[in-house]
Amino acid sequence: MKKVIFTIMAGMLVLASCMNKWDTEEVSNDLYSNPNIGEANTTISQIRKDYSTAISNSSYELVNSDKIIEGIVVANDISGNIYQYIYIQGLDDDGTIKKEGGIGVGIKGLGCLYTIYPVGQKIRINLKGLYVGGYGNSPRIGMPYINTNGAMRMGPMTLNMMKEHIMKVGTAQPEVADAKLITANDLNAGNIANITPMLVKMENCTISDVGWPYAHWEVGGDTYSEYHDIKINGTNVKQLLYTSTSATFAGDTIQAGKKTIYGLLNRYSSSYQLSIRSLDDIIEENK
Repeated sequence: MKKVIFTIMAGMLVLASCMNKWDTEEVSNDLYSNPNIGEANTTISQIRKDYSTAISNSSYELVNSDKIIEGIVVANDISGNIYQYIYIQGLDDDGTIKKEGGIGVGIKGLGCLYTIYPVGQKIRINLKGLYVGGYGNSPRIGMPYINTNGAMRMGPMTLNMMKEHIMKVGTAQPEVADAKLITANDLNAGNIANITPMLVKMENCTISDVGWPYAHWEVGGDTYSEYHDIKINGTNVKQLLYTSTSATFAGDTIQAGKKTIYGLLNRYSSSYQLSIRSLDDIIEENK
């Protein structure tokens, strides 16, 4: 009997060992990454120049050659305030982030892009077979689609196209995604193409509409995305902070006090839009 019990216990230990090994094995996202993209042969800034007409016309143009860009993710859909897009900026030769406008990369079919492309993740994209264009003059990579009015517009690529065209390079290094410090003086009409889309930081700020939610203002029973003024060092910038009703913090109340604000600075036509990635992008200065 003792021998039988010992044999059973030994078998259970082997099984437990196998189960533990299985449970602790890392799960990889590499099934979403094409490992054979190759080396970058052009830059984000050059692509923006090459397709400037399509971007400025808010149209789109097919890329029909192997143009490969490399960039680092600075914003994603982690809170729902950004939807179906990640935003990347270029890197200098020393690996630091370029403090210049980047480009949006549209991907549909996943509601959790941030789990695959966290902030600080370096990626390469082979643009051949994709489109470069604009939405509200903001540069984007993706595919055209038909909107609810029957018009063709620039939109996101499919999940299968993402797997074919995008390669993850290494693991995420959030510290590389360094924000550019800007002031109200930077937010002039002549500068808009240079600093959008870009991860930025603004100090000594206050947000208007204290006590109101970031979004979810009801009008006739409907809820709408909302804009709020931001004062930067005492200079008021009207309707700068944009929050989608899909953001997880849309119903949170705007607090009084001085703040340092991080976020994705983007554009819609000639207007600046600042989208925070989550409430962690707002730091209370008086605490």
